[in-house]
Amino acid sequence: MSEPSTTPSPRLVYVLIISFVPIFLALGFLQIAISAWLVTIGFTPVEVGILISAQGIAVIITSIPLGIVSDVYGRRFLLILGNLVGALALLVFALTLDFWPLLWASIALGFAEGASVTTWNALLADLTDPPHRNRIFSLSFVMINVTTGIGLALPGVFPVLQTAIGISSYSIHRTTLSVLGAASFVSPLMFFLLLRNLKETHNPGRRWSGLKNMGTMVRLGIVAGTIGFGAGFIIPLVGTWFLFRFGVGDDYSGPILALSNILIGFSAVASPRLATRFGQMRAILLTTGSSMLFMLSMAFIPVFAVAAAVYVVRSALMNMAGPLIDSFSMSIFPPEQRGVVSALSNITFRLPNSLSTYFGGVILGIGLLEFPFYIASGFYIVGLVAFYLFFVASKRFQSEYEKSGAAS
Repeated sequence: MSEPSTTPSPRLVYVLIISFVPIFLALGFLQIAISAWLVTIGFTPVEVGILISAQGIAVIITSIPLGIVSDVYGRRFLLILGNLVGALALLVFALTLDFWPLLWASIALGFAEGASVTTWNALLADLTDPPHRNRIFSLSFVMINVTTGIGLALPGVFPVLQTAIGISSYSIHRTTLSVLGAASFVSPLMFFLLLRNLKETHNPGRRWSGLKNMGTMVRLGIVAGTIGFGAGFIIPLVGTWFLFRFGVGDDYSGPILALSNILIGFSAVASPRLATRFGQMRAILLTTGSSMLFMLSMAFIPVFAVAAAVYVVRSALMNMAGPLIDSFSMSIFPPEQRGVVSALSNITFRLPNSLSTYFGGVILGIGLLEFPFYIASGFYIVGLVAFYLFFVASKRFQSEYEKSGAAS
């Protein structure tokens, strides 16, 4: 499972990360526009739900086939194609508000996400040596979350602009979608320019080797699926919980969620230091376990401001583990399998997370506002114990991990 040292220019990796900024800024804005703006201009909640679900279903369906393509034919072409399709889909939202074109655009966004999921982490791992991966994955995590958070926060300045220049809410939303949609084409263009001379040699035979170490993938899937299923009961519904618990609408909860997203990104800066001090796997346990305690405490807090602050801290701690988990999963598999591993890792978290969100909504709907936190915490504990037993306490895994060079 050892791999040769790769020595691309660090500047190349940094510029690659920055190149994602335009498209994630647009995606952040589109996320809040779909969920909070479309219903104000005539879309029904069912139509909005269909648009969001279509993207998620497309991600799940396309991820594994695209992961195989990534491993067999390389990351470069698929990354560029996925971002080009994503930019085109974003532009569709700027050009029309008819439901059916937007449905197809949502499906295209799902394809684009699947292409990025199966190539981006794998490409970063291909371009970096194991000792530098935690830092590079942390920088990528910071970029994605901070940029998405800024996109989410953009509607907060619209009322000021409307008053200052006399433009309607409809016009400013359409204009912003157009500007961000056009700007998002910068990302695939930059990827093409930066990667056009990249020689991908991890699979010269152009044949998929299969997923040989399936046992490790199953163990990772159990951990990701358990935590994802638990989180789904409350984390995607925290805005709804704020409304039911404190009577606070999205004019307050929206900025809180945007602030949380931005701080999530910056919190990842500490990830490499934690990994150096405690070890990568113990740092994952420490941050995830601490976040669970903060999440559980929200069930007992009677004041919105305090609950919001605790939620922000919880999010920062939980997502501090994100780049460490990505780096860990990319390091314990050989380069020719990383695309499929990225796809499976995403699916094993996203699918159960989406399923449990429905049940969480039912629980909140019948007024059991504390119960989702109890359920989520229980699944977090199971997932953390499984991670400890599978990877930290397993002498066999530790031996293989050290031999691979990934632990360095």
